[in-house]
Amino acid sequence: MKASRILAALTACFSLSLLACGGGEPTADAPETEAPVSSVEQGIGYPPSCRSGDTLIYWVENVQACVLKCGSTRVQGQPATQYAACQSNISGTKTLINVRHCIPGCSLE
Repeated sequence: MKASRILAALTACFSLSLLACGGGEPTADAPETEAPVSSVEQGIGYPPSCRSGDTLIYWVENVQACVLKCGSTRVQGQPATQYAACQSNISGTKTLINVRHCIPGCSLE
């Protein structure tokens, strides 16, 4: 009796962990969705490798209003999203560097 309970519990745990890791069969009820395709590699944090003679450029987008504690530095500044790319092919090499970039030096006054 105990062995069958242990076996049933182990089977249930294995099945749940398999489903949680994406290893199970998709259910017929769940609609299949595709993630939007983007040319920006998300969340990498490393700048692209540019060819010899090409220039690596950095820039920020989505600059927000000045806040008291900004980014991972927790200093006063403007939160922004930082990107990098190779100058010869910006659209093809645009890479997300930091979503918590902080531009210091603003004033809340």
